[in-house]
Amino acid sequence: MTTGEEGFLNPYTFIPAFPRDALPEPFQDAAPPPRDRLRAECLTGGIAVTLTVETPLLLLDTTRAIPPSTEEKDHLVYPVRLRDGRPHLPATTVKGMLRAAYEAATNSRFGVFDAHDTPFGFRRGAEYALGMVPVYVAGEGVLVRLQSALFEMYDKKSGENLYPDGDLHAPRHMERLRAVISKTKNGEKVVDFAPADSTVALVAERGEKVVTGIAYITGPNIEGKKYERFLYRTPGEKSSPLPLAREWKALVEDWDLLIQNYRDAHADEDLLQRRTPGGLPAGPGERIGEGPGQLAWSPHLHDENHMRLGRSAICYARLVDGGVDRLYPVLIPRDLYPVAPSTLLGEDLTPASRYECLSPADRVFGWVAPKGSGVRPSAYRGRLRVGPVTCDDVAADAVARFEGDGLSLAILSRPKPQQGRFYLAESRQRPQRPVRDGTPKENLYAEGRGLRGRKVYWHHAGLDAGKHWNVAGPEDPTQAPAGDRHREYTRSWRSPGDSGELTRDRRRYKTVPGAEQRDTQNRSINGWVRPGTVFRFTVEVRDLDEHELGALAWLLSLPEGHFHRLGLGRPLGFGSVRLAVDPDGTELHTGAEYAAYYRTLTGDLPATDGAKVLEKARQVFEEKVASSPALSTIRDAMLTVSRGDPALPVHYPRTRPNGLLPGAPTPPDPRGRNFEWFTANEQDDKSPKIRTKRSLPGLEGTPSPLRIYPQKAPSEPHRRKGGTKR
Repeated sequence: MTTGEEGFLNPYTFIPAFPRDALPEPFQDAAPPPRDRLRAECLTGGIAVTLTVETPLLLLDTTRAIPPSTEEKDHLVYPVRLRDGRPHLPATTVKGMLRAAYEAATNSRFGVFDAHDTPFGFRRGAEYALGMVPVYVAGEGVLVRLQSALFEMYDKKSGENLYPDGDLHAPRHMERLRAVISKTKNGEKVVDFAPADSTVALVAERGEKVVTGIAYITGPNIEGKKYERFLYRTPGEKSSPLPLAREWKALVEDWDLLIQNYRDAHADEDLLQRRTPGGLPAGPGERIGEGPGQLAWSPHLHDENHMRLGRSAICYARLVDGGVDRLYPVLIPRDLYPVAPSTLLGEDLTPASRYECLSPADRVFGWVAPKGSGVRPSAYRGRLRVGPVTCDDVAADAVARFEGDGLSLAILSRPKPQQGRFYLAESRQRPQRPVRDGTPKENLYAEGRGLRGRKVYWHHAGLDAGKHWNVAGPEDPTQAPAGDRHREYTRSWRSPGDSGELTRDRRRYKTVPGAEQRDTQNRSINGWVRPGTVFRFTVEVRDLDEHELGALAWLLSLPEGHFHRLGLGRPLGFGSVRLAVDPDGTELHTGAEYAAYYRTLTGDLPATDGAKVLEKARQVFEEKVASSPALSTIRDAMLTVSRGDPALPVHYPRTRPNGLLPGAPTPPDPRGRNFEWFTANEQDDKSPKIRTKRSLPGLEGTPSPLRIYPQKAPSEPHRRKGGTKR
């Protein structure tokens, strides 16, 4: 197996959410039926359901979590939630699972949608700097262009500051300096400097000049950075203010939004509460290692004085046709997309704002008006209730337990909708089609795009269940494959260093035996509900028509080998469950039958075959789905995800270490560097065999895998040297 051939499925994908205007009539918006009477043809009763655990189910008791014996700060070990000596599965959890699936199957409105009303940010590429010039804010709307010279400041590999060097100190951000400037093939460069108020004599050789300016120091904030900038105005030169391509007020508003986006991307503890490898407090402008969170933070992230665009500020201007179009704090900046994510979701898919506009899921499961909307009616009680959930087995049989401090789980990645290649569709009308591979990053969130739909998690098919869920043994369970799959659910033991060293056989990463990683990024468990455990509950329905009941019946009777996902840890493979209807406990009657029963108040409701009623409703639903291209596409996507693909592993994106034995599957990186895959995915194609700028594949046809990229080759060691003559 070589790089570029190793495929995988990302843990999550999306069920497309189509515009709802062309849906069959039963699935369009409408006011719900009144609750004062039962409609003659609609159905009321109870559906008995069994839920069988296929992969371990995490039911964690958050109220009884305790710190590990090793006392890692802010890390907790969670027990299994028990009631009366049996695993406890809350009915609300089951109802939430059913509602999410029902919304998807009927292409209903989102019950909950995080609006994201402000545009996301993204990092510009290095080529963007070619259109940037440094400027000095001389007053409101008055921008004076500055000259720029390279200022060699860091060792490219380690990020170590080259100063102090002899009698030369490390310049501070915005410090006034005198400098000797020399012309090189890469532009002007500082070859000597001294504080502006010092008496040190600077000597300019032929072709050089001595100028006074400002050290613009943003810190070792990117890998491989060597240079800072020295900004100055040529002595005696009179320059006119740059023309503005847009109004000054708009430039300032965009600046403020951008700075806020920078701040929102980083928690205060990430900026201000870091520590060096030796455990000492680290300043926000200090580099403490490699990778995200370890590099220096630029001043505009932590220094209020550099967040404001006031008089005497220095920044970079983007010129369009000679006029200033945008202002940025650094040369290779973050930027904001032109549209906010909320604008890409059609109004017909956003949570219902009025009682008269409820989608099928709202009418069946219930609805509450948006907070503060003031509409009346402001809520509707649903017509479906999930009764108490019971477990067939006592905890001794149903729960697998882990001794000591339990099992340290793998880190769950946070949702990152900024990753437009994963979250965006080419258009709102075709949400099943992802953004085209190769689309430039700056063109992702744009007018005309759409959102992919509802996030769902793949069933992890093809596992050797006997080995995969067994972590006992002397080896790191994540590095030793179980069959042809790695145990993605537990966290690797600690790496002995930061280099990603491999074992002697070159099949896995070297880790420190028994050195479990427990910190604020993950959690530990002391047990899970075993596969094969059976839970039982009743779904009580009231006054559902055949289409409403049919959608529910379809969800409760997926084909063999298809599973719903429930509980925590679904990206890691936990919580695949199988639902089935128990005919003996299912009873459904029409409103007409209830009316006849209540008219006499004697005898019993007529005997009916509840399972047959459900089957008829399911057929009605499936016929309606078959008549709708949108609903058919949704059905096929849901079946694909709930079935999984036994030929493909499911895990978060990662890169393949250099030197791994050809044919060996790529193991999880104990250093947790999933970000390297996304970095590699944004690089330009360097090999005809390895495509980059890949979008998350859609669900049409056979599942299409993503590919593992090679890790970036390590840099050659750099000799420490100063950047000036003295």
